[in-house]
Amino acid sequence: MKNNLLQKYFLVFLLTSCIILNAAPVDSVQKTLSVSEFIEVVKKYHPVAKQAHLIPEQAKAELLIARGGWDPYLSSVYDRKAYDGANYYSYFENKVSVPVWYGIEVNAGYDFVYGNNVNSENILPSNGLGSLGISVPILKNMLMDKQRAALRKAQIFREASEQQRLIILNDILLEALKAYYNWSYAFYEYQIYQAATIVAQQRFNATVQSNLFGDRAAIDTTEALTQLQSRQFQLNDARLLFLNNGLELSNFLWTENEQPIVFDTSIIPTPLNSDFIQQVLMLTMLEELSSQLLLTHPILLNYNFKLRQLEIERRLKMEDLKPTLNAKYNLLSEQFNFESNAGLIFANNYKLGVSFSMPLTFMQGRGSLRLTKLEIKNTQYAIDFKKQELMNKLKSYFNELINLQQQTKLYQETVEGYKALFDGENTRFNNGESSLFLVNARENRYIDSLAKLRKLQAEYFKTEAALKWTIGNISSL
Repeated sequence: MKNNLLQKYFLVFLLTSCIILNAAPVDSVQKTLSVSEFIEVVKKYHPVAKQAHLIPEQAKAELLIARGGWDPYLSSVYDRKAYDGANYYSYFENKVSVPVWYGIEVNAGYDFVYGNNVNSENILPSNGLGSLGISVPILKNMLMDKQRAALRKAQIFREASEQQRLIILNDILLEALKAYYNWSYAFYEYQIYQAATIVAQQRFNATVQSNLFGDRAAIDTTEALTQLQSRQFQLNDARLLFLNNGLELSNFLWTENEQPIVFDTSIIPTPLNSDFIQQVLMLTMLEELSSQLLLTHPILLNYNFKLRQLEIERRLKMEDLKPTLNAKYNLLSEQFNFESNAGLIFANNYKLGVSFSMPLTFMQGRGSLRLTKLEIKNTQYAIDFKKQELMNKLKSYFNELINLQQQTKLYQETVEGYKALFDGENTRFNNGESSLFLVNARENRYIDSLAKLRKLQAEYFKTEAALKWTIGNISSL
């Protein structure tokens, strides 16, 4: 009778341990958060991700500002002097200027001047005088000027803005994925120790009953109690880790209205991958990944955009080493009737001007050009270093990923071996051929190996995310 009762308790124990320890103990009615759902929330609503989405809009605004350098400009000036009942003079000047490419400016104007004391130089026909002219830089600013430089740099910034957005997204998504897989591992570790605590409680109850009937010594009760207390200690630590990792995960969860989400502890992760061990590593060759990195990584592309901007800056600084020589020419006519005065354009009714200036040493221009060349060289050094750094990270993560997959496959077999030893020791214990101490020792190794297997799986997925970050496409998830 006593043996039947003991066998009954341990039969329940064996069934419980097999069901709970080997299956992912997830309640079917519980809410789950998959990694794809999590990433979508981060992409759409996380403040840093939203900041990243603003960069292309900022680039558009910068381009609009730069294009403003070619806005037609309308100006009017009215100046009048009256004294002691007499109109000394009245000036009314009107002008439209239209900047075009190569620093050229086309302008048109119509001026009126009348009064009793008008300066003879400013006397105009009674109907006013119209002008149509052009201003051209002949030396300095002919090949490049500040307006064109600003526009081209703004155009490059618009191209680079997408890469800058990807850089920010890649960084925030990598941190988010690490937080998710840490939370996922903590949950499954908590589940393992929760199941192990249930088993330890059942074993303790069975041992107490067996001791009451005289089939087991009192020391076995102490052994079972110690095991139960150890499991409870591990369970408390695992629960704390799960809760804290959930709080870390909540840093990445925001609503559409820029409000942080209060994390619901009843939400659980989806399984890391039930077919993990059977998967073939879906990666191209390392050489192909390296080529992809060099061609498409947003950090490297962003450096290339910076070099293009610096090249424009260098061309602009080259202009500062040239003398300034500008020419202006305006046709003059009443009421814009420019055909009324026949003849060559330099024969009559025109206004011509030429201005020239230059520094004697060009020290400022030479210094500015030298600084720009040094910045270009500095950027090239930075590109070389970043390429090497990314390539080494790629190789490191690639090697680590291959190793983790092999280690996980190997450890899966180790877990199965520990389970076989644990089941065998239970059988020997039920047959009276083993001790509770040995059963606990076998179980400890089995439980620890399950937790380690989960950790290896989590590390695999974190490393996979880091590898995708290294080649710059983690945001494509």
